[in-house]
Amino acid sequence: MKSVLLGKCPQCKESEIFCSKNPYHFKSLFLMPEHCGNCGLKFNKEPGFFYGAMYVGYGISVGYLITFYLAMMLLVPGFEVETYFMFGIGSLFLLTPVIFKLSRSIWISLFVKYDSEAESKWKEKTKGLKIDNPCIEV
Repeated sequence: MKSVLLGKCPQCKESEIFCSKNPYHFKSLFLMPEHCGNCGLKFNKEPGFFYGAMYVGYGISVGYLITFYLAMMLLVPGFEVETYFMFGIGSLFLLTPVIFKLSRSIWISLFVKYDSEAESKWKEKTKGLKIDNPCIEV
């Protein structure tokens, strides 16, 4: 769970899965390293792999809006639906880059399990050589 929230590789839980930690740096929002620099896990398993993350993002967004609505019902006496739409949708719009990165992190974690020996296997496979790891748009 910690690696999902921090955006770490799900296999080794060490290196970053995004080229930029800041979700509001829009030029690098879609950029991910080709593979994990620590264990060699290829992040983009196949073309279109992260399309499934859209479903995860949709679930997070709906959950957020329901929670926001219930909080407004309980905390703001006599609130109006227009107020909910203005603040709920507005705040969701501002949180979209965070939800985007979180949903990708959750999606890849559903398919990759932790391997405590992944780093040593990768070092053995590459014989300690530094492998080029460009940031690519995924």
